Amino acid sequence: MNICGILLHAHPDRRAEVEQAIEALEGAELHHTVSGGRMIVTVEDTSQSTAGDTVLALHGLPGVLSAALVYHHFEPQPAIGSTTRNTGE
Repeated sequence: MNICGILLHAHPDRRAEVEQAIEALEGAELHHTVSGGRMIVTVEDTSQSTAGDTVLALHGLPGVLSAALVYHHFEPQPAIGSTTRNTGE
């Protein structure tokens, strides 16, 4: 599991366009927008792309001035069929 918190700054005149583009990206979720074009976005891995690929896609969206990684959480996925055993140690 890979979760990234992004502070994105869009050109104020293109804010609506950028919001729509973010909503169209699988694994990206727009949480909040403030005046001036600043946005809070979370990005997660999907079956189609990694969170890193989606963050790079955010950088390339028309109207995006910057996209800064401000939070990152990673947990390895357990192998299929593996079990976790608590031995009390």
